[in-house]
Amino acid sequence: MTTIEELISEKEELERLVVKLAAENQQLKDEISEKKANDILFADLIEQWLKSRKMAVKINTYEAYRSQVYVHIVPYFRSKGTTLSEITPGVLEEYYLVKYNAGLSGLTIRKHHSNIKMALRYAVKNGLTDHNAALLAELPCTDRYCGNFISTDQFEIILNKVKNTDLYTPVFLAGTMGLRRSEVLGLRWSDINFETQTMCIQHTVVKCIKDHKITLVFSDVPKTRASRRTLPLPSGVLRYLKALKHRQCDNYTAHRDKYSREYLKYICVDDMGLIVKPDDLSVGFGRIMAEMNFRCRFHDLRHTCASLLVQHGIELKSVSVWLGHSSIAVTSDIYTHLTYREKLKVAETIDEYMKDVNVSP
Repeated sequence: MTTIEELISEKEELERLVVKLAAENQQLKDEISEKKANDILFADLIEQWLKSRKMAVKINTYEAYRSQVYVHIVPYFRSKGTTLSEITPGVLEEYYLVKYNAGLSGLTIRKHHSNIKMALRYAVKNGLTDHNAALLAELPCTDRYCGNFISTDQFEIILNKVKNTDLYTPVFLAGTMGLRRSEVLGLRWSDINFETQTMCIQHTVVKCIKDHKITLVFSDVPKTRASRRTLPLPSGVLRYLKALKHRQCDNYTAHRDKYSREYLKYICVDDMGLIVKPDDLSVGFGRIMAEMNFRCRFHDLRHTCASLLVQHGIELKSVSVWLGHSSIAVTSDIYTHLTYREKLKVAETIDEYMKDVNVSP
């Protein structure tokens, strides 16, 4: 018959065995994890991460990732045979420097860094490494592009220049409503409510390079949640859209046999109903600006709308909502220089209350 002392002893022995087995199991896991990290090439990890993103992001975003990965990141690290365990902040900084010296901009390198950081986060999550070296890597400086802001007079000159061309409608809507290129080209007649006099921004058209071919991506998924918005239509824009709808109906009737039926629901189309393509818009607009000696990108029309709103006393928060920015911080970051006008008002106020003060050195 087993005594109580023997049962206690057996229990203690089992507990020691469990602890020992747990320790051995953890050691084995650590060895396997270390082996995985030592064996896996960083280029292979990047490719694994890229595959994991395919279903998680929009197709144009995925293709942008894919281009960076296979044109730059993977060839560089595969040629060096760099393993995941060899990735350090210094190794990443060396890559950034090589690419910077090769002519890539600081902004582009920061996009590479963002992808590398996400790939390393993926590795940490899957137990392939216990740290993310990208978090400590230094990045090259980037010169933020300073948008050009044209006056209302200059905008009128531009409109007159593009009149009777396929560019007129997108240029007019971008300049007056402050829309992104993808939002302008994605506007459909169903997004315009002539009764309530509103425009709903909820559909985009962007270009995507897939298998070295340019294709269009039509999406109901906005850039950010704030991008999906409904805007009241100014009377001038409302009148233009009504006239444009009539003109497109007339074009369809006059050229019924040749008129494209594929894009009947879209607003920015040519006289034969073909949608205006993103590159055609940007390149065509840039060419006309060069002819006019105007330094203005198509996206600067959006900046111009915003700057005019701020200069006419519209609060930054209201401008942010109108533009569809994710937060007022984004708007403030872009249009900080516009606050100088407010600083001048402060200086004038100081002058006013200090005018009777006797000041002398």
